[in-house]
Amino acid sequence: MNKKLWGYILKRVLLGILTYLLVVTVTFWVMQLVPGGPWTREKALSEVTIEILNKRYGLDQPLFIQYLRYLGRAIIFDFGVSYKHKGVEVTKIIFDAFRISLSVGICAAFLALIVGVALGTYAATHQNKFFDRFIMVVTTASVAVPSFVISLVLLYIFAVNLHWVPTSPVGIKGITPFILPVIAASLYPTAYITRLTRSSTLDVLGQDFMRTAKAKGLAPRRILIKHGLRNSITPVVTYFGPMFASIITGSLVIETVFQLPGVGTHFIDSMTNRDYPLIMGTTCLLALLLIFFTLVSDVTYILVNPRVDFD
Repeated sequence: MNKKLWGYILKRVLLGILTYLLVVTVTFWVMQLVPGGPWTREKALSEVTIEILNKRYGLDQPLFIQYLRYLGRAIIFDFGVSYKHKGVEVTKIIFDAFRISLSVGICAAFLALIVGVALGTYAATHQNKFFDRFIMVVTTASVAVPSFVISLVLLYIFAVNLHWVPTSPVGIKGITPFILPVIAASLYPTAYITRLTRSSTLDVLGQDFMRTAKAKGLAPRRILIKHGLRNSITPVVTYFGPMFASIITGSLVIETVFQLPGVGTHFIDSMTNRDYPLIMGTTCLLALLLIFFTLVSDVTYILVNPRVDFD
């Protein structure tokens, strides 16, 4: 890589740091605007108990002092102890949950990439034929149908009726409990990547350099792989980074339907229980992953297509 690219990466890293700090700041002050507090319960606590809890967790300090403390902890990704899970570090809760979301997310993301690129390329090379139209109908339906509907249908068919997979992963080891969540999580990105690949491939197939390659007598498969796919894959690379970050942090709907204790489930639980440290931790994790994988996808885009101007 040349100095120009290294300069671009450094600039993006600095921008990413500023973005992360902005997310921390916005998240903290938005939490303060939400009515109620972390000790708001159906059964009201006494004033003395609330004062003790506030002092224990540093909530009796001025808001600006609390913000500076949160900011310092967020920089080293240390958010203290959870309010709900007594005595348990937030980072431990997050990383235990993240292992589950990561396992499902990696499988779903690469399944979507492989299947999406393959289907999109095939549809483009068979434009307006039956298979092309069939793929477009299926992908449109996959994008339009909400993920919770797809998850419930998969669960009803394969777990409730056919009993091929368990309805709950509790007490079950192996990959079986993750099959349906992976399929459900991969359907939308697969459909999107398929349509993106088809569109970009059709555009590339009409370029002059593709006609030149055909005129030279090169094999159609070699032309498609060596010349066509390398140029048509660049939009997919741009999309894959943020999509990968989003999918590996867990889907609230999918994790809820399939009872997976991932990051998405802990995030909604933290919102319900006003567990501020856990809210901050899960939000900052998502922000870091989005920033990192967006940077990776942008750099990969440049490496795949050196003609891109990245000033």
